[in-house]
Amino acid sequence: MVEMNKSVQAKIIAFASVDIGDHEARIEKYSTGGDGQTAIRLSAWRNGKALAQPLALSEEQLIELLHKAAHDGVISNGFVGKLREKIEI
Repeated sequence: MVEMNKSVQAKIIAFASVDIGDHEARIEKYSTGGDGQTAIRLSAWRNGKALAQPLALSEEQLIELLHKAAHDGVISNGFVGKLREKIEI
């Protein structure tokens, strides 16, 4: 897990979001520093501000968020294949 240094401002590279009731679910790809590494962050937002509460999604909402993230360049093209490899029995 890559933790973002609080003293370093995260540079958002790409993001996708879906509305879920009175707030939105957001997935962001951000730069973790000057070394070219990136990380993915999932969060809940309302009125342009991140919420402190955990992000809770139905399976359908998660699928929609991942679908948008794949199309918007937040997650790599190989993400789905790598996930399939991990979960196939």
